[in-house]
Amino acid sequence: MEGTQIGGPQPAAATFSFLARRAGEAETGCSDRQRFELELEFVHCLANPGYLNWLAQNRYFEDAEFLSYLQYMQYWRQPQYAKFVVYPHSLYFLELLLTPEFRAKIANPAYKELVHTQQFFYWQHARANRVREKAESLQAAAAGTHPTAGAGAAQDGAAAAAAGQHPQAAGMDADAAVQPPPPQRQQQPG
Repeated sequence: MEGTQIGGPQPAAATFSFLARRAGEAETGCSDRQRFELELEFVHCLANPGYLNWLAQNRYFEDAEFLSYLQYMQYWRQPQYAKFVVYPHSLYFLELLLTPEFRAKIANPAYKELVHTQQFFYWQHARANRVREKAESLQAAAAGTHPTAGAGAAQDGAAAAAAGQHPQAAGMDADAAVQPPPPQRQQQPG
């Protein structure tokens, strides 16, 4: 597979100027599996608008190295890694954190509450909406007609963009899945 190696996708040195070489177990202090689990836990934390607000309030989004780390973490959006993500909203927020507008807005507690409320409404109604859409689709297929483009498609845009499923929801045993190692993060020579 082009652009990937045994350790996963490798960031280009030009993209991450602070990365000069691969960080091994001696530099990181943990094995590839531990790093995979730690990075997955961080990605899961990003599903919490309160945590995003805390990061903004504590000026993490003003730190160039932290923003580079968020860029590096985008590999979690690739299917071979996304299948391990339990909270798909975290992948959408991971993508949104690359935009300065979202980083500025999430610092506002009122905006954080708006995002949290929209997230809750998605969780509350997502299954019912999918069931209703499936029923409408089956009825339309049985009648030989096509459902209208707008029928049953009223979901919030942020949540709809956060496509992804928990491994068990996709009919996959999470324990049986083979975990790919995380990409090698490179560091500046000390």
